[in-house]
Amino acid sequence: MSHAEAVHTLQPAAGATDQIVQFAGDLCYDAIPDEARYYARRHLLDTVGVMIAGAPGTIATQAENVIKAVRPAGKIPVPGRARRADLLDAAFLGGTAAHGIELDDGYRHGSAHCGCVVIPAAISVAYDRHASGRALVEAIIAGYETNICLARACAPDLRQRGFHPTSAVGPFGAAMATAKLRGLNAQQRAHALGIAASSAAGLFAFVNGGGDIKRLHAGHASREGMQAALLAEQGTEGPPNVIEARDGFMQAFAFGRIDKARPIKLPPDAEYGITDCYIKPYACCRHIQPAVEATFQLLNDENIAFEDIKKIDVETYKIAAEHAHVPWNDFASAQLSFPYLVGLAARYRGIKFEHFDEKTRRDPAFEQFSQKLTVSAPVEIDQLYPKLRPARVTVTTSKGNFVKQADEAWGSRQVPLDDMGLIDKFLGLVAPAFGDARAKVLSEQLWNVDDLDDVAPLIEALAK
Repeated sequence: MSHAEAVHTLQPAAGATDQIVQFAGDLCYDAIPDEARYYARRHLLDTVGVMIAGAPGTIATQAENVIKAVRPAGKIPVPGRARRADLLDAAFLGGTAAHGIELDDGYRHGSAHCGCVVIPAAISVAYDRHASGRALVEAIIAGYETNICLARACAPDLRQRGFHPTSAVGPFGAAMATAKLRGLNAQQRAHALGIAASSAAGLFAFVNGGGDIKRLHAGHASREGMQAALLAEQGTEGPPNVIEARDGFMQAFAFGRIDKARPIKLPPDAEYGITDCYIKPYACCRHIQPAVEATFQLLNDENIAFEDIKKIDVETYKIAAEHAHVPWNDFASAQLSFPYLVGLAARYRGIKFEHFDEKTRRDPAFEQFSQKLTVSAPVEIDQLYPKLRPARVTVTTSKGNFVKQADEAWGSRQVPLDDMGLIDKFLGLVAPAFGDARAKVLSEQLWNVDDLDDVAPLIEALAK
């Protein structure tokens, strides 16, 4: 045995790639717990609603304009869009729209958004294959659990090395969702992962400005993961054991040294991660939402007016605090800006999508408010992440100091958005584009997707 082989067999994450391959292959609708299937339907409904609302966004529209300039329309419907696309473009456009308005779901323990990558690929392939609703649910769960197990194993190192976890792990999940729907065998699934690994990408530099690139990360990951599976189906080979191998994914993206890679965990050895993904009620960065909620709850409880605030101190975890100096001069950056988002919470006691328009952003009151705000990451707060997303807010007024702490944001499993709230969110996103009656019908069909023998008519109805 060579030295390289010895390192490979002894290092902690040995067998990770094979675990994912086997999990995706063995996954069967009837054996999936009811709870996991229930959450798969919730996240399908949520993600589709965000895709439709995000479709007319600036970046999603620019992406479609680029595609229109270089090739003709295809046959795959894209939620919220009138123009059909080919398979790969449908995943790219759908993923970009789904991540385009900061309302997509995510997994706290790995700081990755799953739905915006997995579901655009899954519904495009399901439409093309005339798959059943059950097969679509299988594919969604295969993709989510793939992304979740990798994001969890690599957190927080992946983010701390400057990568965007969504687009770093995303291609693997999109590849497994595609492979599941197209019936790839174990060897093909392994090659799909090997190919997908070379498309893992996405820098977190958007916190310094230029936040629009973040939208494209999800579209890229969805498209590249699907393409990896399609190439594997054609016989293209990928590097073996790519997750844990020397010079493989974990070494390159998370730890820098192969012997520091961590083992992955998949069901049944771990809970289905899809049951622990949050759903966003506000169109902004999830890391900042606990501070936002603590702020407006505190001001409401103590009857403090915006003008009464002399100083506001936020103590949170390090990854959230890194948004402390993000500007709010454009739509995308404003959704990631700690000063602006806490300012909105303080002034309006909540955050609405219309608060990101140019007129509101340019209001000088927010610049004045930012001078009163400090954001820090003390050790005792930071060490609670990722088990919690803590934020302690202290507001100083002429009457004294007032403190409120939030350990998690609304929409998490701990503070859930119930089914009625989720449906209301969907209707609020989709009705402006399709009308109230059509939005209601779509919500009911998506909620009962398992009953469909062919999901193609439903997916067709999601397009304009």
